[in-house]
Amino acid sequence: MALSEAERGRAVWNFPGGRMKKLTVCGLGLIGGSIALAARKAKLAREVCGLVRRDESAIEAGKRGMVDFATPDPGKAVAGADMVVIAVTLGATARIAEQIRPHLPAKCIVTDAGSCKRLVIERARRALGRGARFVGAHPIAGSEQSGMGAARADLFDGAPCIVTPVRGTDGAALGDVVAFWKALGARVSVMSPRGHDRVVAAISHLPHLLAASLVNASAGLIGEKTALGYAGSGFRDTTRVAAGGAGIWAEIAAENAVEILRAVAALERQLSSLKKALRGEDGEALRALLSRASALRRRFNRA
Repeated sequence: MALSEAERGRAVWNFPGGRMKKLTVCGLGLIGGSIALAARKAKLAREVCGLVRRDESAIEAGKRGMVDFATPDPGKAVAGADMVVIAVTLGATARIAEQIRPHLPAKCIVTDAGSCKRLVIERARRALGRGARFVGAHPIAGSEQSGMGAARADLFDGAPCIVTPVRGTDGAALGDVVAFWKALGARVSVMSPRGHDRVVAAISHLPHLLAASLVNASAGLIGEKTALGYAGSGFRDTTRVAAGGAGIWAEIAAENAVEILRAVAALERQLSSLKKALRGEDGEALRALLSRASALRRRFNRA
């Protein structure tokens, strides 16, 4: 459910005049491009800039109205910025932080949008150096699509966003990052990086890996053509996320392996109960398992 304008308006900024002079988004793919579009729509900054890898991407971003201007030059991109959002792959986050570090204005806030936090935050803070006003964040939004063409201004409307401060995080910067995501329409929670990684392992990372495993298992059991040819809406909905980029998700899985393995163990216990009920033809146990899941799932619809 999208936030009302009144709820968005409750975001409180520490910026003079209640508005940034300049916001820079590093990476204009699905997430970064959507951040830029949403920020421009909400008029959060007088100027929105993008840091991209190629001149062609800068031209395309301008044509799409994502930014006021985009550039492959880190110095030009962050010069005069009040806030920089790093919205690139997990493995590239520290590299981008190193590139922008020499050019960051003294009081500039740096945040990110990565789906793993503990290790990424450690690397980013090290790359930015002592005194950097870095605050980790993760909007839980997206799709199986990727790239600049998939970005949209309403991507974060009503979506959860977890902000992950650590010991020594600047309090004013934390407040501004929370306000930033609220202004983009997200429902913001504050959590430790480790707590975040445990949550997303259960509700994002494991489901994606499970969907991929289900597609592979079904194709192996009955053949690829049969699996795809007879798949109905239930199978398609269940496995939709498996169409996401393999490289990105392999990186995510490696970054959060410890918490994903914890989630896999919990799933294995559920599967063990299911197998036991099936082998024993225990209808009551099956109904109990399915009833609990049905009741829990209906709560999601009301949330």
